[in-house]
Amino acid sequence: WPIFTDLVYSADSSINLKAQNTRIQQVLKTAIFELKKASIFDNAFPNITQKRKMALDAVYNAAGKHKEYAIAKRIKHDFNYAVALAGVPEGRLSSFRTNLKKLAHQIVVSRFGLKKGCGDEVDDLIKGHKYIFPTDAKGKVLGDQPFCDESMVDSIRLSFFDGENSIGVQSRDDFVSVLDGNDEPELPVAMVCLIATLIYSILKDWSSGNPPSGAQVKSFNSSFHISVYNAHQATLTRIFNGSRKKYHVLMARLYKAVRYVLLTRYLLLSCTLTNSTLVQ
Repeated sequence: WPIFTDLVYSADSSINLKAQNTRIQQVLKTAIFELKKASIFDNAFPNITQKRKMALDAVYNAAGKHKEYAIAKRIKHDFNYAVALAGVPEGRLSSFRTNLKKLAHQIVVSRFGLKKGCGDEVDDLIKGHKYIFPTDAKGKVLGDQPFCDESMVDSIRLSFFDGENSIGVQSRDDFVSVLDGNDEPELPVAMVCLIATLIYSILKDWSSGNPPSGAQVKSFNSSFHISVYNAHQATLTRIFNGSRKKYHVLMARLYKAVRYVLLTRYLLLSCTLTNSTLVQ
């Protein structure tokens, strides 16, 4: 193989991004971006096998994007080489989710007025996943508007649409509609469910009624939260199976809210989905 495709290995047989030559580094940086993108468009909580495949696809696609055909060919024909490369983006997925949680923390604290002694309020929010629903002026939960709470919208915007270099803005052409002949972009299920799960995690950190420690704020156990993620997925699946049009209205309005900074009370209240999920 051409020498520029060779990797510099660490003592434990892994590879460090900064130790590689410039061409390999470019491929790996793009692969990291591609894997993050796959996690928010397709599967935010892949199992071990799925994560490995996603990472292998990411490095192969990244090599193609940089027209590094020799690297792509070696990835295709040298499995150990491919696995070594894939280990770099694969190892960043956990920290990616944790960093998103840290970004959303202050938004959630501010939105729900979290402070010492808020344990009962947090328990009520977690019950029936009330935190994903907005409330009216009297504090009544609007159970026909899932995922429309302002903490959801603000967290998604800050996480994925904050500037021209953000994943959401860079991937603008990948937001599509589930409706044939409709060009209104929608947010993907994985993105919405990931943020809802992170908000749940932040609330759980406050469930004792005491502010979480710095270590708690910076930690996120994906194994513990996969059931929450799946529950949110199930909610969106029920809406989709009940009416593709209602599903589209929800996800398209959420896209507009986060993409064009249209976070207003009117927009949130216009997110109504008749006969969809209700607070349980």
